[in-house]
Amino acid sequence: MKIQGIFSVFGHVARGLTSELTRLQTVSENISNANQVAGDGEPIYHRKQVDPQSFKEQFQSRLRGKSLALRRNHIVHMRGTTEQRRFNSGNWPVAKIIESTNERLVFDPTHPKANTQGYVRMPDVNVVEEMMQMITATRSYEANASVLAAAKQMAKRTLDL
Repeated sequence: MKIQGIFSVFGHVARGLTSELTRLQTVSENISNANQVAGDGEPIYHRKQVDPQSFKEQFQSRLRGKSLALRRNHIVHMRGTTEQRRFNSGNWPVAKIIESTNERLVFDPTHPKANTQGYVRMPDVNVVEEMMQMITATRSYEANASVLAAAKQMAKRTLDL
């Protein structure tokens, strides 16, 4: 990977923050729809999940063929080349969201949307698992935010020299 100037870390951290924010939004959507019910023939909410492998694959394919090189006092270190500015632009694709097709059948013959056997269709969302995903995404987001703060401090100290 080429060194893309001292400010390239901000683009990488922004992509990490965006990815974790996508995970948080997906988890919150799953939790909010966990108790939705549907009768026979009605559409039901399907659990959504962020595919972490897709983001990794996109990132690695983007870096393929790049080499790690550092020259002393080269102008590219501060402003980056045209390709590097395009690489750090905000139109970076984020991970794909996968929709599950599973659903749960809950026995509740008194429910108005129960079928003839007394079962109600519900999304296959485990709230405990979703809360665990939310904690993980929150901690990853916080880690990215602290990297951003450290990079900002380093860039500030570098400019003060």
